Amino acid sequence: MRVAQGSDATNVPVISVLNMKGGVGKTTISAHLFRHMVDVLKKSILIIDFDPQFNLTQTLMTQAQYQGYQKNNKTVFSVMEPPSTPTLFTIAKNLGPPPSTDEVMKQLLIWTESKKTALGLVPGDFRMTKYTLVDDPKSLIPVQKRFLEFVEAAKKEYDLIVIDCNPSSSFMSLCALTASSHLLIPVRSDLYSMLGLELLDEFVNGLPAIITKPKQIVLINGGPGNSMSTEFESTLRANSKFGPATLPTILKSSSLLSAKEGRVGCATDKKLPHVNALKRNLTKIAHELKIPLGWEL
Repeated sequence: MRVAQGSDATNVPVISVLNMKGGVGKTTISAHLFRHMVDVLKKSILIIDFDPQFNLTQTLMTQAQYQGYQKNNKTVFSVMEPPSTPTLFTIAKNLGPPPSTDEVMKQLLIWTESKKTALGLVPGDFRMTKYTLVDDPKSLIPVQKRFLEFVEAAKKEYDLIVIDCNPSSSFMSLCALTASSHLLIPVRSDLYSMLGLELLDEFVNGLPAIITKPKQIVLINGGPGNSMSTEFESTLRANSKFGPATLPTILKSSSLLSAKEGRVGCATDKKLPHVNALKRNLTKIAHELKIPLGWEL
């Protein structure tokens, strides 16, 4: 297990999970794939729930746990602004430095020997919708700077930072993309998913603020194996731009990955039927990610 320290932190990948189309399984991937990657690749990972709907957080924390974290201002909202920020429509004048990861992070996994965090989660917060309501874009510049400082500090403590994003071209998306070295784009086997992929590519390339564009990685999520999904996969892999960026292995459909009321935690941690097949599938994808993330020597 390698933990990023010192100059190594400059090479720590930051990966945003995003598609302009919703319903492509980004939360599923953020919750289950990266948790399994900790076991398979022995990497320390911090996941930031950057979606105001915070479905990822609800997947990984009980309601009681989350309420405690929110009450104590231990969510991503405190990364953006101090807890004392007065109203929903205004930004504090002096934001100050961001909190440390330990101040806002929930430990999900701990390394046995070092007792350090193996998998951490910065919980999401519905109050992040505030940034869609603020009229003055200039007032958001210090907020973005504070978030980027938080990510830079986190890179000194983890081997990978994952940002689970909202499917929209919003201020939050801009923050995440600016911080990111990589972009993981889940797609399903339908026309609209492909359209979301193309729109995201156009959005990223059209942002002058992002000088170095994140490296794109495409993951096909699900697909029942019918003629439509086969045709979609063939079309995607033949695409001159997105084909080479598409991982060889498909994330197969599994009921273990479906969100169910009362089910909290990662699927691979549970003793359920077919969990070994799921682990094998996730293991292949984890190893394939090593190459674009620069972990394959």
